[in-house]
Amino acid sequence: MKKFVVHVIPNAHLDPVWLWDYREGLNEGVATCRTILDLMEANPDLTFIRGEAAIYEHIRRTDPATFARILKKIRTGRWDAVGGTWIQPDTNLLDSETLCRHYDVGLRYFREKLGVKVKCAWQADSFGHTAGLPEVLAAGGVENFAFTRPPAEVLPLRHPAFWWRGRGGARILAYRPPIGWYGCERDEIPRRFDQLVPWVKKSPLRNLAMFIGLGNHGGGPSQRLVDDIRAWAKAHPEFDVRFSSLHSFFAALRRELAAPGSPRLQEIRGELNFCMRGCYAAVARFKHAYRRAEHELLSAERTTALLTQTGLAPAADLAGAWESVLFNSFHDILPGSSIERAFDEQCDEVGGVRHSACEAAFRALNHLAGRVRVALPEVAADHPKAVPYLLWNPHLRPVQTCVEVEACVDHRPIGAYKDRPAELPLEVRLNSRPVPHQVIATEHESFVDLAWRKRVVVPVTLPAAGWNVVTLGWVEKPAVPAPPARATGRDRSIRNDFYRITAQPGGRGIQVIHRGKNLFGPRGLQLVTVADNWGSWGSMDENLPGVRLTKEIGRWKIARVAVTETGPLRAALVVRLTAPKAHVDLTFRLTAGTEEVAIDARVFTDLEAARVKLVLPGARSVECEVPAERVRRTTEGEIPVLRWLRARAGLGKKGFALASDVLAAYDLENGDLRVTLARATRYARAENLDQSKEWWRPTTDRGELRERLVLLPPNGPVEQTADLLSQPPLTLQIWENRNGTLPAAGTLARLTPDTVELLALKPAATGAGIEVRLRNPTNRPVRPVLTLAGRRHAPGTVAPGEIATFRLGRSGAKRVRLGD
Repeated sequence: MKKFVVHVIPNAHLDPVWLWDYREGLNEGVATCRTILDLMEANPDLTFIRGEAAIYEHIRRTDPATFARILKKIRTGRWDAVGGTWIQPDTNLLDSETLCRHYDVGLRYFREKLGVKVKCAWQADSFGHTAGLPEVLAAGGVENFAFTRPPAEVLPLRHPAFWWRGRGGARILAYRPPIGWYGCERDEIPRRFDQLVPWVKKSPLRNLAMFIGLGNHGGGPSQRLVDDIRAWAKAHPEFDVRFSSLHSFFAALRRELAAPGSPRLQEIRGELNFCMRGCYAAVARFKHAYRRAEHELLSAERTTALLTQTGLAPAADLAGAWESVLFNSFHDILPGSSIERAFDEQCDEVGGVRHSACEAAFRALNHLAGRVRVALPEVAADHPKAVPYLLWNPHLRPVQTCVEVEACVDHRPIGAYKDRPAELPLEVRLNSRPVPHQVIATEHESFVDLAWRKRVVVPVTLPAAGWNVVTLGWVEKPAVPAPPARATGRDRSIRNDFYRITAQPGGRGIQVIHRGKNLFGPRGLQLVTVADNWGSWGSMDENLPGVRLTKEIGRWKIARVAVTETGPLRAALVVRLTAPKAHVDLTFRLTAGTEEVAIDARVFTDLEAARVKLVLPGARSVECEVPAERVRRTTEGEIPVLRWLRARAGLGKKGFALASDVLAAYDLENGDLRVTLARATRYARAENLDQSKEWWRPTTDRGELRERLVLLPPNGPVEQTADLLSQPPLTLQIWENRNGTLPAAGTLARLTPDTVELLALKPAATGAGIEVRLRNPTNRPVRPVLTLAGRRHAPGTVAPGEIATFRLGRSGAKRVRLGD
């Protein structure tokens, strides 16, 4: 009988940010790799694996000599470059394209800078894994996946190796070590290896991986660990113990599985979750900034790529912004488990991403504006002309929505309307034609007796990847067409053709009536504060009280109600709810002719060891977006989610859909959907909170948080609504330009069918042209068609659930992998 082969895989897991800042983390990467290289010189049989392109790049820039030594070890086969990502990301909370971009940027870096084609993904410490990961890996040609979380007590497996299947046909050989984790303690080797003796008696597999290394803050293998492994191997000749690599291990495992009589492995479909559930909601101030940075960067990249490809604007370099987004998806940054000082700095970095994205889009759209013909209506002498705005739709499908435009209708306040500014007559034109509009409150509260600056809401239908021109001006006899539908507000209530929202001071619930039926029953939509005495990660061992947070503390009531917009295009109701040490302002908006409820939440808390949740009764199951996939869930307890979900009370029963710009965590509890708006815990705390001790320690998310939500019918277009929330039309004041060569309304690109999901449209990684990344969320194959600048591209079929990247150039469309 052949020996059991123990593949000892030395590694040095390094959190670049956690209980330390990024400077310490990255420089520890240099120090660890120098130490490992010296240890490898002293031990010619020692091997080592290292992932994370960001750490390699820091070494290349900081210590070129060490980088050169690493390249030599890679060429000998003893140093195994693995993972294929920029950093080890969280895979439950980042955008679908961000997950794809990790492998797109990372795999290319490994190939170009290290000369390696990575086939083995490596997630040593990430807190669970999205159901979409197999398709992302397959899209990059990655065949194998090793991980350590969730552990066996949370996610039982028949064998340590299994086939992880994606809905698009991906089939990834996955492995979780049955003994130990990714690291080890200094004295642990004999005890851990002794567990092999009873374990192999029940194992059908003869190749086993054992990960060793001191971990977390670098470290890696030490001479003591090496010596202890050799000593154990000598004492147990029935085992073939060898220093190995991740690629070598998976190659051996695949040979074993291909041999006659090999065991049949379990096949798993769906997500590998859940663990460390507190992280789904920890440090919302960073999560919100990060999510908005992702969205704004994607919008700016798409905008600049389209305008560059069509010759309307110069290229924009957003590579550095993407490196920041990828770095900040790290599994101790995005999940919210690092120290306060580190989060201060990481918030600054994602703020820089947002500014870079805004500046790139601003410059590109100004180039477009310089080509668009803008002819303002003629006015009498010494009367101000209307103010023109460019409306840009970054989506590759038409968008019907309302936009808000605010302008100074004259360079100085209009004296004739002093003390009666509401009487100032306005006219709004869309592509030179008068359109309905509604005057709403300006963003400022200065000089309220003066007629000067005005803000309006305007219904528009914007062409795919295109623009319109809207003008706002003071006109004494304006043309104001009547709106085809109306929204109204009065007496603490607002309504349109589909919904009615009411609230009464002193009550607890906000009543939402949809098509004559009370959507949330007599309880209405309400808030609850629940006790959450768990640290940053929540219950680390999936303890039930830490998974299901059911102890209510405090009592919320409606304190104030005001109708702030009365129609005819939009009505708004502001409801202030209060509880001990917290208050929340919810602004509900109904738009004429639109079957949705927009909700702006402004949350202020001074809580500790607690969560504020928005409660929507009538939900026992959800279908929701997760990175690169959508899943159905009925599990109670804290759950991660991306931008949208559909909830139902049961088969054939009523339900609703919900979209958000920063949605991250919810739970199902006794038929309620409860969305976490704020979580007050401590920074980087593992243990449960004892508020009587060290009371002076900072608490996360004290202060104000803001987010936007939209409530729709269960079969409503929640995916498209989420797209609009995350990447709204861009509004830019421009100038009169009668010499422009482009019309006041135009389109650059169109993607069909609308069911296909556009993940990215960006400049090609190599050469000229652009790359388009698509995902098919449906259950049927689709043949997408992209029309760009009048040229039709039909790149091929995309299977259900599959992710496909196409490079479009002069010679047509070519399918490529992530990292090509």
